Amino acid sequence: MEKFVMKKSAEANIYKSIRFPVEINEAINDIVNKANEGKNKKEYSFNGFVISACEFALKHMK
Repeated sequence: MEKFVMKKSAEANIYKSIRFPVEINEAINDIVNKANEGKNKKEYSFNGFVISACEFALKHMK
């Protein structure tokens, strides 16, 4: 199976509101924060992670 890769920027044209369980929210924030460590500016975002994860899931659905 293909490896998941979080994109640096995501074009988002439609606003959606979604509620995350605390554990998932914290896990995503940890991943995004680690991806941005040592960088001069924030390259990765929560929104970018969620969009990348959704694209990955849709691509790999049977």
